[in-house]
Amino acid sequence: MNLLEIQKLSKQYEGKNVLKDINLHLEKGNTLGLIGPTGCGKTTLLRIIDLIETPSSGRIIFNGQEIPKTKEEQIKIRRKMGMVFQKPIVFKGTVYDNIGYGLKIRGKNKEFYHDKIKYLLDSLGLSGYEERNASTLSGGETQRMALARALVTDPELLLLDEPTANLDPQSTEKIEDFIGKLRDERKTTVIIATHNLIQGQHLSDEIAILNQKIFQIGEPEDVFRKPKNRFVAEFVGVKNVKKGRSHIVEEGLALIDTGTITVYSSTALEGKVYLSIRPEDITISQSKVETSALNEFNGEIKEIKDSGGILDLKIDVGEVFSVFMTRKSFADMGLTIGSQVWLQFKASAVNVFEV
Repeated sequence: MNLLEIQKLSKQYEGKNVLKDINLHLEKGNTLGLIGPTGCGKTTLLRIIDLIETPSSGRIIFNGQEIPKTKEEQIKIRRKMGMVFQKPIVFKGTVYDNIGYGLKIRGKNKEFYHDKIKYLLDSLGLSGYEERNASTLSGGETQRMALARALVTDPELLLLDEPTANLDPQSTEKIEDFIGKLRDERKTTVIIATHNLIQGQHLSDEIAILNQKIFQIGEPEDVFRKPKNRFVAEFVGVKNVKKGRSHIVEEGLALIDTGTITVYSSTALEGKVYLSIRPEDITISQSKVETSALNEFNGEIKEIKDSGGILDLKIDVGEVFSVFMTRKSFADMGLTIGSQVWLQFKASAVNVFEV
């Protein structure tokens, strides 16, 4: 069942689009990674979902109910959500007071939430910090305290805005581990806004690539391996993006002419297209080999980049392809800049999307 549904949502400031035609839904217990560059509208979208800001148009449906217009009714729904800002507000008083604030304003007494606060402090590596002045915490400690404050009310939806931005690696690891446990053990429904591709990929059930509008949404593996447009391909770092013209040669098989080479792909798209091949899906040999791969090209190694144990070879076959290779395989084959090699990749490895 969907906990959250957004339909045709847009937001303008002074006539300028910040968000345009946003459509998404989030099932209970799932984590959505909202990923995009700085200034793409991630924070604005979270603030709208949290009912801090009002959309210019569109609908928000929370737990089957469209968000009401009255502030009193909105507050009731907002109390079912928790949000952690990139730069959290720190209230006066102790860490304990800060974490218990949400329950205090709900009229709960200390006996009700003492054990819950202790559990959250222990889980987030803040055990013993109860009486610490909250204003003396480090950035990582403040972020973890804010996460505990959001969770102490048991929100149905947790919103996280760049939760580890500018934090040290140790604090980042603690927060990411805890978010992972929320998803896997407590089945908390989470939206995490981040520009960190790796973080968004390993913490999320689905990711949405945002830049004013949602360019693609789906399981991380699908989005990273099969981008549907040029923006997503470039943003997620897909290599070997080429432009060409596709025509179907038989059912389930197309030939794409880039102007310098022709590439087989198992696509149904025709006309002007982009294609991409992941570097790890390309194999290298020193001579032409018998293979089931339809794509085979002879070329020359033009450049070698060391990426920490994996070599990134730039090979010119009429088009320049990036190919990944282990240092050992490279040495075993006796390759160097200027070496002639053969590239092979399957038609099914060629992702195709419209221009």
